[in-house]
Amino acid sequence: MNNAVKVFLFLCLFCLSLLPALGAHYNFLPDIYARYFYLAELGLAGIFVVFLYAKHLSVFFIILLIAGFILSQSDNTVWQDLRVPVTFWGLYSLCWLLYFELGKSRPIQALLHTHWLVHLLFYLCFMAAGIAGSFALTVTLYDGWDLVPQIPDELYALILSMATVIPTLTIGVLKIIDYIGAHHVMHFFLGTYYRPVERTRVVLFLDMAGSTSIAEKLSPKGSMEFIASFIYDASKAFRMHGGDIINYTGDGLVVLWQPTRAENAIASVEHLTHILRENRALYQKKFGALPNFRIGIHCGPVVISQIGEEKLFIGLYGDTVNTAARLEQMCKEMGVKILLSKTVRQYLTGPLKDKAKPLGKRELRGREEKLEIYTIEGL
Repeated sequence: MNNAVKVFLFLCLFCLSLLPALGAHYNFLPDIYARYFYLAELGLAGIFVVFLYAKHLSVFFIILLIAGFILSQSDNTVWQDLRVPVTFWGLYSLCWLLYFELGKSRPIQALLHTHWLVHLLFYLCFMAAGIAGSFALTVTLYDGWDLVPQIPDELYALILSMATVIPTLTIGVLKIIDYIGAHHVMHFFLGTYYRPVERTRVVLFLDMAGSTSIAEKLSPKGSMEFIASFIYDASKAFRMHGGDIINYTGDGLVVLWQPTRAENAIASVEHLTHILRENRALYQKKFGALPNFRIGIHCGPVVISQIGEEKLFIGLYGDTVNTAARLEQMCKEMGVKILLSKTVRQYLTGPLKDKAKPLGKRELRGREEKLEIYTIEGL
């Protein structure tokens, strides 16, 4: 979906939201129906936000509940009227969801990567604005500005300390989850991978094409930023289609799916192609080069194991992984962007299965048996 379509859809939704208010204002629609409409719209927006940010909100509110429980044991008067704290923390959590969204944008990313002090200053300024804005809006909603001078200094200090510590702890926990991988965090803490575990998975092996020649034209820092931008775009495409990014390999990565979700793997590659096409001008302007990629996809048994001691790491092993890597390497000699095995194609249905063009049986390095391979037309 290009930006013009997104803007058009946003304007349509905005106009649709204005209709009940205009209808009530000009007596075309009873006020009660307009209120029902906005309550329903608010409810749907809330469900969408909870679904989209389930991980972020769950961590935030678990830490908040723990802090609230500890405080309730020492001073019950703080929690006598729950409406005010619930409103404040609801608004404050929305501010932090905005922070996460801003962090995904390229301009903010470029700003935050300039220096760690800039990142810290942005974080502190955003936190101060979030606390002040949420507090002011909460007081306004309950018409309590006359009571503000009567609030004890101890309560202000309590609110400020909680509003500072809770999002900081939340971001720390989310960083740990992102480092381990949301699909594996519970297995990691429960010790599932202390011993090797075998699973059947679709394995996608991605590598940036021509990264060496591009690196020669850029400075070391510019080359690193170029690869980081590509990996960011690729990770976004794979995560949006339910991919489990198990490992990063310099200028590439390895992603897993359940066999029944093999179509998501192909859809994610199409999405990545679309993202790179949309960001073509940005890459050209900043780096003077455009990223390209090669992908190999195979399906079969893989072994997942936790390795390391001081720095723990989830490793992925097996012939399936090696075959996906060999398919990625073969893309260069075949002149295609993606190669997949017959095993993967068997899980595809409908249009995606029809797009899989057979390339015959090929011999892969390190394998005695030839493998029937396919590519996806249209990429």
